[in-house]
Amino acid sequence: MTGFFAVLLLTLGLGLPFYSQQKTNAPVTSTQSATPRATPTRKRTTTRRRTRNTASRPAPKPTPAKTATTEAGWSMFTSKPGRFSVLLPGIPTEQIETKQSDQGPYTTYLYILKEQGNGFVIGFVDYDPSFNFNRQLELEMNRDKFIQNQKAKLLQSREIKIDGYLAIEFTAETPEQTFRSRVYMVGRRPYQIIISSPKGLDDSANVNRFFNSFKVTAS
Repeated sequence: MTGFFAVLLLTLGLGLPFYSQQKTNAPVTSTQSATPRATPTRKRTTTRRRTRNTASRPAPKPTPAKTATTEAGWSMFTSKPGRFSVLLPGIPTEQIETKQSDQGPYTTYLYILKEQGNGFVIGFVDYDPSFNFNRQLELEMNRDKFIQNQKAKLLQSREIKIDGYLAIEFTAETPEQTFRSRVYMVGRRPYQIIISSPKGLDDSANVNRFFNSFKVTAS
């Protein structure tokens, strides 16, 4: 069953438009004044001026979201089902999908956010208890399938340990985007975190803040 997680990251996350959480207010629509004809000319003129001013007044603009490059714009997001916490520059959307396989059902959880050109994905998979897998192969296949489905080129990959757990950290790129990702397992759960940035942008501050803040509890 290795590699299913990476495929779903494409089909449910990075391969689809990100959800916009900003809402705009509709412009105010003015109504024609029902001023009687007997009203003096000065008062009619004053009423029309007020109506014109109301109609031409621009609708209030939504407060712009804080950019991912400002420290104050980031806050801690916690997932109880995922048993993780991470700093993000906004609130991610959650997507859950359960599928059947020859080895039993598995459920993929994704948390997706796009903010000021950066894409953030946190995901994990719950496999059927009867499914036995090779942990090293699970990590490598999730890395390789992700790169394959993004049609990206692997730039570097290294094995590391995160809080005592075996992990793979890698960087890949397409002509437009650079992807930095970590894949590791806590218990029977494979986790993958990804940050994408426009190619050529020095985004190391955001990458380090995102990676270093991600914490998982074992139970």
